[in-house]
Amino acid sequence: MTSKQSVLVTPYAGLHYLELLYRDIDASGVRVKYAKGPTPSQTLNIALSPLMLIWYRARGYRILHIHWLFQFSLPWARRRPWARRVMEWWFGIYLRTAKAVGFAVVWTAHDLLPHSQIFANDARARDLLITKADVIIALSEATASQVRALGGRIVRVIPIGPYSDPYPVTTTREEARASFAVNDDEVVMTLIGRIEEYKGADLLLSAAAQLPASSKIKVIVAGICLDQAYERELRRLAEATGGRTIARFEFVPDDDLARYFQATDFAVFPFREITNSASVLLAQSFGRPIVIPDLAPLADIPVAAALRFSPGVEPLVTVLERAEALTQNERREMGDAGLTWAHRFGWSDVATATIAVYEEARRC
Repeated sequence: MTSKQSVLVTPYAGLHYLELLYRDIDASGVRVKYAKGPTPSQTLNIALSPLMLIWYRARGYRILHIHWLFQFSLPWARRRPWARRVMEWWFGIYLRTAKAVGFAVVWTAHDLLPHSQIFANDARARDLLITKADVIIALSEATASQVRALGGRIVRVIPIGPYSDPYPVTTTREEARASFAVNDDEVVMTLIGRIEEYKGADLLLSAAAQLPASSKIKVIVAGICLDQAYERELRRLAEATGGRTIARFEFVPDDDLARYFQATDFAVFPFREITNSASVLLAQSFGRPIVIPDLAPLADIPVAAALRFSPGVEPLVTVLERAEALTQNERREMGDAGLTWAHRFGWSDVATATIAVYEEARRC
């Protein structure tokens, strides 16, 4: 790798994925810069973004690595149709400017479509990005197949590395469970992270309410929910579980997250739809068995590492009961399989493969 290799990254999101990825890329000698914008105003930074591309290109940056597109949403007009139309047009200007001034464009397909609408037509904006990207990074073979079907020309699979490092373990299993007032014989099912409707917390709570009274399952739902109407619905559903649920709709800080996993027997992810999920890999990085829907984007996860169910509340009830019936040894074997899967590709491997993509993009 030469000193000329310089990468402009967008957006700056303060996410551990970006921190872990670019820690090792930066250590390799590649110059990395986040395209934060020159002002404190997101609106003004959006307006200036094509000019900033020209400025960064003049300073020697040759790769534009796009991860997500939420930075193209006007903060004061997110729900207004005219703003979405303007931002879709401006995004096109942004991409065409990048290509015109000589950037090689790399896109990591974290999501094939955003979970919350950004543009007037998110699929059309995604398709434009696919045509302009020199190389597309998929996080799984399942996603790679979808991207190729959408017209992706050069698609490289680079899995996410393990996620446990940023979350220090400071409690034992017994201490963690005691902090939630959970008995040793109860089976704890958790859903942790930012609470959004696509993640299916309401489906988990609806299933918990249908468990027989004899069930020892305890459900923990924890994470900030920015949709107030959805939070109210989740609180109502939690009440209907008859004391079976611990619901904490608040941000879980990094230094406290491990306590939740230490108390967990199974991490449950009843997604309605998904492209990739760092949350699943996080649970597996802590060696926790997972419960997931039988969706194509999750097909790469080894059979031995997960219990799967057909989407829907009734199948979810069935799989929760099946999970509860597993022996400690069976749970441990599932967790170990997930842990092996989570560590199959270290962050240094991710960095090396990403740098190879940068080199390939420059040759296109």
